[in-house]
Amino acid sequence: MGQLTQDTRLCELKTPLGKDVLVFAGFEGSEGLSELFEYRIECLSEDADLDFDRAIGQQCTLTIKLHEKEREFSGILTEAQWLGVKNDYFSYRIVLRPWLWLLSRTTDCRIFQDKKAPDIIKEVFNERGFTDYESKLTEEGSCPKLEYCVQYRETDMNFVCRLMEQHGISYFFKHEGGKHTLVLADSKSSHSPIKGLATIPYIPLTGADRRGEQHIYEWVSERRFRTGKIELNDYNYQKPNAQLISDAKGSEHYTRSEMEYYDYPGKFKEKSDGERYAKIQLEAEQAMDRRRRGNGDAVNLFPGGLTKLEKHSKDSQNVEYLVVRATHSFSIESYRTGGPSDAGQHVYFGSYEFLPSDRPFRALMMTPKPRINGIQTAKVVTKDDNSSEEIDVESLGEIYVRFFWDRKKKRSCRLRVAQVWSGKRWGGQIIPRVGQEVVIEFLEGDPDRPLVIGTVYNDEYKLPYDLPSKKTIAGLKSDSTKGGGGFNEWSFEDKKGSEKITVHAEKDHDVTVRDTETRTIGEAAFGGDTRNTTLKNGNDKLDIQLGGQHVTLAMDQSVNAGISITLTANANITLQVGPSQIILTPAGIVINAPTIAMTAQAGMALAAGGPLVAHGTPTLVG
Repeated sequence: MGQLTQDTRLCELKTPLGKDVLVFAGFEGSEGLSELFEYRIECLSEDADLDFDRAIGQQCTLTIKLHEKEREFSGILTEAQWLGVKNDYFSYRIVLRPWLWLLSRTTDCRIFQDKKAPDIIKEVFNERGFTDYESKLTEEGSCPKLEYCVQYRETDMNFVCRLMEQHGISYFFKHEGGKHTLVLADSKSSHSPIKGLATIPYIPLTGADRRGEQHIYEWVSERRFRTGKIELNDYNYQKPNAQLISDAKGSEHYTRSEMEYYDYPGKFKEKSDGERYAKIQLEAEQAMDRRRRGNGDAVNLFPGGLTKLEKHSKDSQNVEYLVVRATHSFSIESYRTGGPSDAGQHVYFGSYEFLPSDRPFRALMMTPKPRINGIQTAKVVTKDDNSSEEIDVESLGEIYVRFFWDRKKKRSCRLRVAQVWSGKRWGGQIIPRVGQEVVIEFLEGDPDRPLVIGTVYNDEYKLPYDLPSKKTIAGLKSDSTKGGGGFNEWSFEDKKGSEKITVHAEKDHDVTVRDTETRTIGEAAFGGDTRNTTLKNGNDKLDIQLGGQHVTLAMDQSVNAGISITLTANANITLQVGPSQIILTPAGIVINAPTIAMTAQAGMALAAGGPLVAHGTPTLVG
């Protein structure tokens, strides 16, 4: 068994294990636009028991030299397998994937606010310590700011991929300098001609299947039926009458090309954003049509690069293409020390997919968005951390909450609060207060669309009536703000034999009756310390249809009439102070008192229709 070396070979594998500890024997790889590449490399080693702890999670690079051109395949070593013995050496297989794949190994729950999708994506990359990315976005300025964007129990990779799909961002990888760099793209300007392969010839298999240059030898042009119209709709409660329906139409004219895809909600608040999203989704549909497929000997073709086909018999095919996908297969039949640089027969096969470069590439929206099935609770917070408000609310009754799953303790967006009734300046209004625990529902399960539907008690915020001892009481009891210490209450005691309704006003109680108020009291009515009644307009009438009225005053009573006072009784009216009385009856008026004094400042007249009698001992008139 000779010593393994890669010094004179077409392929060189570099790993953290050291030079020639693993040498290349075979390679199967797939890569695509907005897809994770996967390179499966078979290796040989003189070591029967390699320790891969030093290599797992580390960068490895395979360099292949064909037709005087080099192509690097760099990636993170994510898998290693021992395969047995082959050609007197120990055989292994390693799998390389991009650093983006590592983001599929981590999940999070967090909130992003008032940021554009590209900024969120870059923030996720940076927080995980990945800086090998490059932005070639040309439409970033038209990306809307996302008021509220949630990653909920979702891998970082899933999160950034669905953001890219929604906003028309694709990605690909450049392999050079022993590393791979993720490139963000959104237009043709984001892509460049492949270095050394800006053009590629079409050379069909006509007996000479080996050529001295990289080429395509099989070529297929495809057409596919795709949806010809995208229509999206949504609703903005801040502009409830706005018509947000937006659409984008394709330019194809084949039969039934007008077939339409309609969706709601479209996840936008402005019509301009809806039109942009519809256009992106339509372009993703159209990018699946007019594809080209080819087989060839062109290891330097990589997704994201541009190349122009030449020498095809149909001139319409000789145009510039964006490489969308590539698969590579490369193997060396034998491996021995020494010999010329092409020692050992090698076999390479490549399969490629292309899109005419004048057609925008967008990835289909395939990455699922997490759904929150059911309700959650959250804590009401202030809009500003430095605020001392006990009720922090916006003009439409929206509040802010902090979800218990948010490790960074960020506040939510403005959340509407469901009320018992809602109308135009009428309805119900109870605003949850800072510190309370509220119940959250999510519209269609979307983490980005929370809604407050109620409140619940906890061990800090307890019920207003002790339980279970007062379990028969139901009602509403508030707390004076700011600072507490007082309350308003409307409660019901339903205990048999003790039924009671309690109404408590901490300060004032205003009741307005536009027409008639009816009260029926079965036994007695008791008042408090003071009662002041003021009628601003109209009259006051007390009508007791059956029974009497008894008024007892501990001190004084004062009645002041602006014009007159009239007292009417069918039998008699009696005014009495101690032994002194004035009795009015239909027959006459009787005055009884120990002493009666009558004084007139000007004059006095006594007149009688009959006799006028005066008794006294003596009787003095003078």
